Amino acid sequence: MTKTSLKSRLKSSSKCFGVFNSIPSTVAIEQLALAGYDFIIFDLEHSLHDMRDVESVLLAASSASLDVLVRVPSGRLDLIAPLLDAGATGIVAPMVETQSEAQALIERCYYHPYGKRGLNSTRLNEYATRDLSQSLIEANERVVVVAMIETTLGVENAALIAATPGVDALLEGAADLSQSLGMPWQTQHEDVRHAVTQIADACEAQQCAFLAIPRTTQMMAFWQAKQVSNFVLGDDRSILRNAHKAHIAEFKKELNK
Repeated sequence: MTKTSLKSRLKSSSKCFGVFNSIPSTVAIEQLALAGYDFIIFDLEHSLHDMRDVESVLLAASSASLDVLVRVPSGRLDLIAPLLDAGATGIVAPMVETQSEAQALIERCYYHPYGKRGLNSTRLNEYATRDLSQSLIEANERVVVVAMIETTLGVENAALIAATPGVDALLEGAADLSQSLGMPWQTQHEDVRHAVTQIADACEAQQCAFLAIPRTTQMMAFWQAKQVSNFVLGDDRSILRNAHKAHIAEFKKELNK
């Protein structure tokens, strides 16, 4: 049975669940796949991982049929080609604020006629053992491009960014957005939530997918009412910490009865 591409699933709003991955371990990737996530966002922006870490993650995820989006550091468009060549499903670009920045992102992620991504013999085309022209067409059909909106300027331009041909989704970044609004880490503040909702509304108007980061299960009802069905459910480090805290607390509670 052929797996429906993540790009198609995001467009059809078929309920996709992802998580930020900051632990570059093959076992950790296997666990995320077994947990049922549809995709992970491997984080190069807030980590010290190198390309060898990325390669291990990509190979482990491929064996587990888990899609990998890679969040590149801000402005590091030069990393996009090698990441996609190595097998990443797509790219998450932080701090996108204008349509021109979105267009520059598109040019790096797509081959002709949509972009200017460089040609090479890579894992993507099984090192030139496949028809090269056809492999480029297929790559353009499945690459996923996500722009993160994390500033007030980005919110103002969200509709233009969402309308940029080739942008598959906008991902809210409430934490940095709260700082841009002058209230760092107040992600549940009314002004921050209003700004995030503006991003979602811009996506709906432009028929672009929106990726929400619900910080509580109660927020799922809010997003469901707005017909949002694509989610990023936190970061694996925090999830692992909370799971261990709950695990040990359960046994301590039994011991103290």
